[in-house]
Amino acid sequence: MIPAALLTLAASALQDPSVPPREPADAKEDVVRRFAEQGIRLDLDRGLIELDAEVCQIYEPLEYLLIVQPRGKDHESLFLVRDLSASALNAAMLLLGVEKGVNGRFVPKDPPPTREEYEAGVPDYTVEPASGDGFYLYAAWDVERPDGVVDHHFHRAEDLVLNVRAERTYQRGRWVYLGSRFIKPHKDAEEMFAADAEGNLVSLVYFPYANHLLTGADPEADNQYIWYPNSWLLPPIGHPVRLLFSREPLEQPEPRVEVPAAER
Repeated sequence: MIPAALLTLAASALQDPSVPPREPADAKEDVVRRFAEQGIRLDLDRGLIELDAEVCQIYEPLEYLLIVQPRGKDHESLFLVRDLSASALNAAMLLLGVEKGVNGRFVPKDPPPTREEYEAGVPDYTVEPASGDGFYLYAAWDVERPDGVVDHHFHRAEDLVLNVRAERTYQRGRWVYLGSRFIKPHKDAEEMFAADAEGNLVSLVYFPYANHLLTGADPEADNQYIWYPNSWLLPPIGHPVRLLFSREPLEQPEPRVEVPAAER
């Protein structure tokens, strides 16, 4: 349940100053409409956000699941959206009641590995995985066959990313909400929202500075060199995709085969 005061506040923040404020009773409809005008389809009742995106990479190594063009790191991202306000997307997430989680951390080992261990590849740190509240992410798209038949695809976002070292997909789970942060590029600059400034929205790997909105929490998210697109499932680069951010896991109905009970 979204508090009326929060809806009113969001409506005010998104509203054109030349338009008189609407009554609180209209706030929910007004908020949804104004987010839609910015390319963010919001379902407050079902806890869903939907974005129009496109496939960005299908062969190159990945560090991000989603970025905004023209600012984000498109050479390292699976998907991209164009000209989206990261601040508005963050506001939509907050309206769905998400609470800030904890970023993944690299903790130096004490004592550190011996020289022999280090040369054998033992890391000099342990990883504390990201944890806390967030969203479940899904991707959907259509592919038309030469005969005109349309195939519908719907996948967990994790299933579209491969760990080439472990020969598995990214571990399924909640993508942890970090909420980005405000930064000053230099001492005389005005503060800016980092996700807007850099254009990186959802990361696959851990970065010490949480300038993005969400992070994955795979056990090997400390390694930036092992993640690649699952090109066996993905459509071509540039293919339109719908991305879903859900507060709860979305269940796909499985077909059931009913077998009549044996007569006695």
